[in-house]
Amino acid sequence: MIYKKIVFLVTLLAFATSFSQSTDLKPLLKTDYTIKKNVDTLHVKYPLHANVTRDKTIKSKDTTALSFVKDFDLFKNNYFLRHYKSLIFKQDSSAIIYQWKEPIVVYFDHNIPQEITKNISQFILSIPKIDNLNITISKDINKANYYIKIANQEVSALTNKQKAEAPKDLIDTYPFSKIIYDWNGDYNYKMYSGVLQISPSYINDPQLLDDLKKAFFISLIQSKGYRVYDNTSILSSSNSNFSTLGAMDVVLLKYHYKNLYKFKVDYTVFSALENYYKQLAND
Repeated sequence: MIYKKIVFLVTLLAFATSFSQSTDLKPLLKTDYTIKKNVDTLHVKYPLHANVTRDKTIKSKDTTALSFVKDFDLFKNNYFLRHYKSLIFKQDSSAIIYQWKEPIVVYFDHNIPQEITKNISQFILSIPKIDNLNITISKDINKANYYIKIANQEVSALTNKQKAEAPKDLIDTYPFSKIIYDWNGDYNYKMYSGVLQISPSYINDPQLLDDLKKAFFISLIQSKGYRVYDNTSILSSSNSNFSTLGAMDVVLLKYHYKNLYKFKVDYTVFSALENYYKQLAND
């Protein structure tokens, strides 16, 4: 289809996995990705311009790094597992799990209207306590690593071609049609800073509050999809003018951050971990 570059709808299909025997799992889960003592320098533009040294060591996936699997109860909750994989991977075998490894400290651009800053701040601070995920707000940009700002020009995650080809109702419900998100992280896809930029023309649009809240939530999990067919989620097309995360969203965050992976996890590795859990349960 001509819209295949824009993934608008999240299906709730269970993903079939091909690693059913321990002999298949062991080579995959013990693959060594370590790059020894290798670093590079990255120029970080947000919140402040700075040069940081980035460790390029990618951790090995060894037996000791898998000790968490036996207690990872996401794998025994088929309903939420189906939702989670649909949202995070969207049937894309190359999709990768992103996680924040640093406490998130949010700073708002002073040009954002006060009522918007207040509304979004209340939403962020209403997020329940999640293990391995800490979020606060600061008025000091020097202490922040997450910047919400008005862009210098009109922005969109969609190309002009995508805008021209996609149905208007789908574009209107896409939270990144006038908002963009960028992040910095290490080679294991652990994030340590990010920025949400809003198109100047969108700042007074009534839809902004909903889209900004959705965009912030999505930035915590870097999901491939943006719609969930569960009425308790803020990503449900039936929800608007919400002030807090829904029950589904909180559970998704808890599962997403229950374990901070010590190695890169794509769909193939996640499927192997799922099957490894089943093997341990059957032993």
